[in-house]
Amino acid sequence: MCFSRIILIFTILMLFFGATVFLAVAEQSHEDLTSQAGVFSVLEEGNYDRHATVDDMNKYGDLGVGGFENMDGELIQLNGTVYQVTSDGVVHTPPGDTGITFMNTVWFNPEQTHEFSQSENITELEEELNQSFPSKDCIYAIRVDGFFPEMKVRSVPIQQKPYPPLSSVIANQSVFNLTNTTGTISGFWFPAYMQGVNYAGFHLHYISADKTVGGHVLGCTIENGTALIDPIYSIKVVNEKL
Repeated sequence: MCFSRIILIFTILMLFFGATVFLAVAEQSHEDLTSQAGVFSVLEEGNYDRHATVDDMNKYGDLGVGGFENMDGELIQLNGTVYQVTSDGVVHTPPGDTGITFMNTVWFNPEQTHEFSQSENITELEEELNQSFPSKDCIYAIRVDGFFPEMKVRSVPIQQKPYPPLSSVIANQSVFNLTNTTGTISGFWFPAYMQGVNYAGFHLHYISADKTVGGHVLGCTIENGTALIDPIYSIKVVNEKL
């Protein structure tokens, strides 16, 4: 079971702003490790400072999600390239020194495949994925490629200090309703006991195949899609600003 291979050390979070730390340890290869910059509970409170850069993220993995310094848009990492969707809906490829406030990335090495052959909404999609997980104690990295008749995504505007809490930022989000779009959902599922360290449940972002639209997934319908699932047994929290 994954639970026996994941050892959470919550007290070590107190060291986060002073060192690069390991939040969990396991006898696994780097392909079973997700690297994380930032801590979700701190992000919720309104800390959007830099904890890593685009170059750092690409050093630790090739598939991931996150947010940029000052909450300047949504972050999608796919096939080793980081994309930034700003609040106007424009997709950018930011330079390597661009700051990141929160991220998860993994060297994606899927072990499971799940096919979607009929129209499903986001609730049904997440439920099917959830049922396919062999354990609810693992972290899972997820990639879903397909055709989406409907895709509802958001981005958030850049923030200035003193930063507001995350709930206030989301209250001013920009929402985009896309239709008949082909592309990729990427993201993670975290177990309930990791709430605060990360966001428990699904955290999914989307980018179109032509890299012109994307954002944080709020809803969708999917047809003819394929999900690739990578179980993750270890998580490392890093602070590259030191």
